[in-house]
Amino acid sequence: MSINIAININSCDDCKHSSHTGRLTKGGAKPCCNHRDTVNKKGTDCFKRVIPYTNEYYDTWNRTVRVAKGIPNWCPLKNGGKYQ
Repeated sequence: MSINIAININSCDDCKHSSHTGRLTKGGAKPCCNHRDTVNKKGTDCFKRVIPYTNEYYDTWNRTVRVAKGIPNWCPLKNGGKYQ
């Protein structure tokens, strides 16, 4: 018996493959994609897999953070990749 489960992903922040370049990145961590297909295509250097982002200020944290902006056209999930 198979089950289909739908997961709504409105931006890369909703995806389990979304990560970041690290807190020691100059200017702050940048969002990056760790999906297996992206790593195979763009390489293991996370800076080559950076997701387009915007800078947003959060009062609660009293700092500006980089937030993924939508879903890029090169997203493997938009191009037939599996959400594994």
